[in-house]
Amino acid sequence: MRLVLALSSLFLTSATMACAQDPFAGNPRGRLDVRIELSGRNRVDLPNGVEWAAIDARRTLEIAFAVVDVGNDGLPIVSASKADAALPPAMEDLKAKIDACGEDQQCLARTMMEFAKTGSGNPFLQMTGQQPGRYSNFAADRAGTCASGTLVVEDVLSGVNISPPEPARAYRFTRNGSLTLPKDDFNLMDAVCSAEVTLDRQTGHMSLRLPAAKLAVPVTLGPGAFTDERAVPLIESKQTIELFDQPAGRDGAWTGVAEVAAAGSASHNSGQVAAPLKARVTWAFSEE
Repeated sequence: MRLVLALSSLFLTSATMACAQDPFAGNPRGRLDVRIELSGRNRVDLPNGVEWAAIDARRTLEIAFAVVDVGNDGLPIVSASKADAALPPAMEDLKAKIDACGEDQQCLARTMMEFAKTGSGNPFLQMTGQQPGRYSNFAADRAGTCASGTLVVEDVLSGVNISPPEPARAYRFTRNGSLTLPKDDFNLMDAVCSAEVTLDRQTGHMSLRLPAAKLAVPVTLGPGAFTDERAVPLIESKQTIELFDQPAGRDGAWTGVAEVAAAGSASHNSGQVAAPLKARVTWAFSEE
């Protein structure tokens, strides 16, 4: 299983590299519309009993992803299942016999022939857990504009600060900004275009892996600000937002809404205070 998943990962990584040639020419395409609404607040009182800092964060991500079917329909690329899940007893027995053969090709051939006589099916598919035709795997389409949309930051920052020799003073200011995609920034677009989707044709469920890290939004600080940041991450301490086995929407449409209790964080004053973020994710997927 580790080998199969590693090869699948390598295949997807290679496919996402920017190049003039489309590695998935002729494959089905689709569109994934996502809206993520983030919110969180927190206050930290400093040990001196005078200073404190608070953040009230509101952020949104609204993106239309162009996606392409990357193949490998026997395994999901987005899944909550562990890669090293236990094998059925018959497969454990076969694996033990194969391991015992080592490099002895005659032993391996004899072992496989004996297994075939049991009528237990294709051992490769069973040992890797593959179910051909069950899944459709889509990833952001790097052959064109993989994502377009807007990221928005709307924060209110407040507290009491001491900057010697000045006395303690209260403050309250806004930190607002937005980012419109696409941008001529390889690193940014590489981070944005990491979206992946798996459709389970058997259960009608959908799993999503959405970008969260390295999405810096330019900001403007309101009157009274004493910090000087020019950009902030949309989400901190989170690499991706993952949603597994989400049921299809009404009439079998690939749509849905989900609440995420732990969706990263937002901070203020170099991490002096950080607010855990919760998220409401809305999505709609359509195949072309």
